[in-house]
Amino acid sequence: MDDLAELIERVMREKDWTLSTLARRSGISTSTLHSWKSGDRATGSRGPSPALLRKFADGAGLTVAEVFEAAGRHVPAAMDDETERRFLHMLRALSDDDRKVVEATMQAMAERQRS
Repeated sequence: MDDLAELIERVMREKDWTLSTLARRSGISTSTLHSWKSGDRATGSRGPSPALLRKFADGAGLTVAEVFEAAGRHVPAAMDDETERRFLHMLRALSDDDRKVVEATMQAMAERQRS
């Protein structure tokens, strides 16, 4: 298993990309990718944010699971389209106040999984 720095190196080597090319394709700044590649993942208290890791996965043509694992983050569970549709339908049916409660609950659950 690659760590994040090794994964970046591997993508660059296999695709014959520069760090600038990878940054452009992923929509992440070159300086952020450079810090990840240098092993300085301190772009937040727990390392790269899930949103940036997803952008990196998309831009590099990798799976989200592969990138999250390399970054030492909890790998998000796969969700099929029907399950996602049901969750969104239920969420949209809630009041704004209830949606805030759901969001806070989900954030707390995600934090608990990271620790």
